[in-house]
Amino acid sequence: MANFTNPGIYRQDVSLLGQPVTAANTSTVAFIGNTGAGPVAQPVLVNSFTEYQSQFQSAADPVQNSADSPDAMTQALMAFYGNGGKKAYICRLTSADYQAFYQTVLLNYHDFSLIVLPGQHWDIATGNTAITATLAFCQQHKQCLLLMDVAASQPLTGAASVAALALPTSSYAALYYPWLKMVNPLYHAVNNPTAAKLLSIAPSAVAAAVYTRTDSSFGVWKTPAGVSAKIIGVSGLAYSVDELSQQQLNPLGINCIRTLPRVGTVLWGARTLATQADPEWRYISVRRTAIFIEQSIRQSLGWAVFEPNEQPLWQAVRRNISNFLNTLFRAGAMQGQTAKEAFFVRCGLNDSMTQHDITKQQLVVELGFAPLKPAEFVVIRIVHPLTPP
Repeated sequence: MANFTNPGIYRQDVSLLGQPVTAANTSTVAFIGNTGAGPVAQPVLVNSFTEYQSQFQSAADPVQNSADSPDAMTQALMAFYGNGGKKAYICRLTSADYQAFYQTVLLNYHDFSLIVLPGQHWDIATGNTAITATLAFCQQHKQCLLLMDVAASQPLTGAASVAALALPTSSYAALYYPWLKMVNPLYHAVNNPTAAKLLSIAPSAVAAAVYTRTDSSFGVWKTPAGVSAKIIGVSGLAYSVDELSQQQLNPLGINCIRTLPRVGTVLWGARTLATQADPEWRYISVRRTAIFIEQSIRQSLGWAVFEPNEQPLWQAVRRNISNFLNTLFRAGAMQGQTAKEAFFVRCGLNDSMTQHDITKQQLVVELGFAPLKPAEFVVIRIVHPLTPP
């Protein structure tokens, strides 16, 4: 401490308790499935289709990697990067044991917000065990959204066809329909004339790319649909969705892809598969905003682990989280004329915690925010252990 002996003005730096909350990443997608080459059950981060090719395609496997019939993972990455996708974890699995991969490997990764399962489709008769395991992971860890597909040949025309699918009900999943016909970027009239000119692409990878574009341009709270959610490189759709079909499919959580006059091909739906069972979480943007806020706070609370669970800690946590939420409010992420109308943060004894929580060394934070749609508060309860694992 400085020795103040003479009259004058002195500077003294005072360290405030805690660290500011920083925004969690929302632009990284985990693609999980089989590939022609590459490490097994070891997520690898790639930043381009070229990087994917160099690490996960093998010239010795013509069936998996031929330009004439690229495998499902390759098609998904083509569509993803062709539509502005950025970072992607490629998770190569050579067996059907998705659950083991999630329990032993993927749970250690926290910097992705979407999952796509190339080659996996929800079956009208039996469902899909890989999708079921993935959705269970998303619901348990609450850090990501699963983007789902039905089979390419499965038409959805109304409520009866959707009911026959017996889709899971979850706000951690979204389904897109129909499949897309897209130009094969590996086709060349001279160098590769035998390759297919058009590919039938599952829509989930394209939707993932639109999500990341929307997040970068507007923020995770912006609905990834509408005239700004254009799809690049589309030559047609497997099935045409008209107004009547849209009116029946949208309330059931089927996010349609449509080609509109003077607009082009766009994502024209933004609902989770909880649209009827849990209306509070019916919108993708609301669920993703909640995930984003919770993950941002969780990842920024590491400094609190060894702090005494007392008033100074609670004040610092409230201040840091409130500053973060106020930044989001000013960016247009919430409803309300003032910050007080847009969100609240609670952290303290008899406010968010009981004496039993403190005895168990648990820091409990409660916060609510007013999402852009719908106009109700969504309350998140966060329990952060103050003892290291």
